[in-house]
Amino acid sequence: MRFFYKELNSFFIEPLPEVNALAKILTDHSSEVEEIVAKSDGDWEMEIKILPDRTGDAKTSLGLAHEISALLPELKLKIDWPLATGDTARTKIVFTVEQITNLLGVALTKEQVVGFLNRVRVTVIENADHLLALVPPERLDLNIKEDLADEVARLYGYDQVPARILNADIPIRREKTFDLANKVRAKFVAEGYTEIYGYTFTDHGEVEVLKALASDKSFLRSNLSDGLKKMIEFNLGHTIFDQDEVKVFEIGSVFVGGDENIMVAIGTGSKKPTLKIEVEEKKLTDFSDLKNDHQELESLINRDIHYRPVSIYPRIVRDVAVWVPAEVVMETVAKVITDSAGSLLSEGPYKFDEFAKEGRASLAFRLVLQSTEKTLSDEEAGEVMEKVTKALQKEGWEVR
Repeated sequence: MRFFYKELNSFFIEPLPEVNALAKILTDHSSEVEEIVAKSDGDWEMEIKILPDRTGDAKTSLGLAHEISALLPELKLKIDWPLATGDTARTKIVFTVEQITNLLGVALTKEQVVGFLNRVRVTVIENADHLLALVPPERLDLNIKEDLADEVARLYGYDQVPARILNADIPIRREKTFDLANKVRAKFVAEGYTEIYGYTFTDHGEVEVLKALASDKSFLRSNLSDGLKKMIEFNLGHTIFDQDEVKVFEIGSVFVGGDENIMVAIGTGSKKPTLKIEVEEKKLTDFSDLKNDHQELESLINRDIHYRPVSIYPRIVRDVAVWVPAEVVMETVAKVITDSAGSLLSEGPYKFDEFAKEGRASLAFRLVLQSTEKTLSDEEAGEVMEKVTKALQKEGWEVR
């Protein structure tokens, strides 16, 4: 929603912080300021993302001014807005200070908690063993004690709330299919398959979508096999070598006969010696004979692997062949290539050819160059290969 800085400022006795400082305060504690535009009359137009649950109190300029006054209590409004009363309260929430502090992990006093809530017009009534919050009618987002805790947290400052580890003794309920799916997933990953996630919406099926997003997404899929075959075909066009085999699987829901079933589809494909794509699909429950051990599931997690973003830019494939003494092993040559190629080497080097002649061995490697920031030019790829060539020659080897 659009608000004007001068209009907001007009509700206060003292001037507001300058527009960029105000935008940061709102973004950090209330609503994201998406854009600030300077106007010809010296004013500033602010595009502020007011969430749906705050439209009852913050969608007007006066409402946002009250929100700012809660964030900056030292700035007084010209218009008084009283606290909620028993007659005007939209709802009442029973809570304790201990519950709020336990939810936040911050040791706040009763005076602090009550003070934060009073700043947003929530009246707090003290009883012998609990507190009672009277929520004003415009605050449609405050309905349970967790909502009050979130209100306290944002006024206190999210950056002041420390991160803490959840209690490991909390029991976790898991669906039976969750553990079984993880077992199936571990089985195929161990066998060299890659998991994919296909589209649930397709252009054909038994269950039609009432309001489709697009003409080719007007049905719920009735199998995983069709999508898996398309994925294999797509990936065969991006293999490093024509002999490479694409091995993928998917665990997902299909909709047949009025029921939703979780299926497992396994597929392989290769271009040479002949184009071949094979897909098999089974129910997840067909794998129920796999051992279901929670402790073993934990052991399957490799915590040393960290996420690395996939580049959206195209790759460049280059080959290099080198003569080395017969006693030099392939791993030694590969290390020299890897070290000299630098960060643009995204895959490889892969050895794809080798032969011996007169006490020497010829080793051929394929490299995949790719940037995470831009599309590489032939010149940039050439510079990498020049570094590789010089590094190999420095070892006394002959680059073919």
